Amino acid sequence: MSRDSQSGSNLTELWCIALCAVLYEMNGFDPGDDNEAESVQKNIERHKQSFQRDWGIENKDDLMRNLQWLAEEGHRESFNKIRSFLSALSEAEQTKYIESIPKTTQRYREHQLVKAYMNRLPAAGIAAWDLGRYAFLCRKGAVMGFITKEKSLELVQPIVAVAQQAYSGWREYGTGYLAGRQFWWAQPTAASAQEMAGYVRNLLLNADSLWNRLEWEVPLEETAGQPSNPLA
Repeated sequence: MSRDSQSGSNLTELWCIALCAVLYEMNGFDPGDDNEAESVQKNIERHKQSFQRDWGIENKDDLMRNLQWLAEEGHRESFNKIRSFLSALSEAEQTKYIESIPKTTQRYREHQLVKAYMNRLPAAGIAAWDLGRYAFLCRKGAVMGFITKEKSLELVQPIVAVAQQAYSGWREYGTGYLAGRQFWWAQPTAASAQEMAGYVRNLLLNADSLWNRLEWEVPLEETAGQPSNPLA
């Protein structure tokens, strides 16, 4: 039996890796060889430095606080507010409003990006960006000993269902993640879009990618005491 067809915690672990696979690609790790990568001490140290620098995470409390933010708000909240506002305007009014914002500001770039993606994404918008980072923090938090592996899988399991319900498949999930990354970075340039699209494209086209080995519409088995949806 292949590891992809197994059930229980192993399947949850594979989904966890798949949800944050773009981050693996960006950081030079192989999503298909996760266990080997994590056995290298220098990679553990690299994660610790990244957690401190990018997230301010140095212990379990810091980790759980960041997970709570991703679950309850994330960057999707700001994206959705702009999307809701622009949706009430005509195409001409949207353009006029955005052009009235100072072009050197992050606010201008954010509105530009939301306009570019608002009709290409489902109602979930850029939730994929928050889901992917949530999964990444859970997995790496376990690697660094902030939480147990069992706890990381417990936290991740309900967000798999969230992703499956929010998007139609890996392609749409990847587009949501791509848009979220650009929204966070506030650099909607052709170069940045092409670079990020390359990571997503690799996962979609590589036959050995978890994105092509995990069936999107097959739900994980429910477990006793499963936590409630963290993004509800």
